[in-house]
Amino acid sequence: MTIMSFLPIIVTAIVYLSLIVGILYLIYRWVSKFIALREEQNDLLREIINKLESK
Repeated sequence: MTIMSFLPIIVTAIVYLSLIVGILYLIYRWVSKFIALREEQNDLLREIINKLESK
């Protein structure tokens, strides 16, 4: 059992781990962007409500 016999297993593990990390990173970015847009929407609605109440 040399290192050459483990090389395909190591390369495959690295590829799968990088795919999993990449997918998790994309999910994190999507969720954080969604939360930021939701907060911005809430702020805009608050401003509209305040302007309507002041009239």
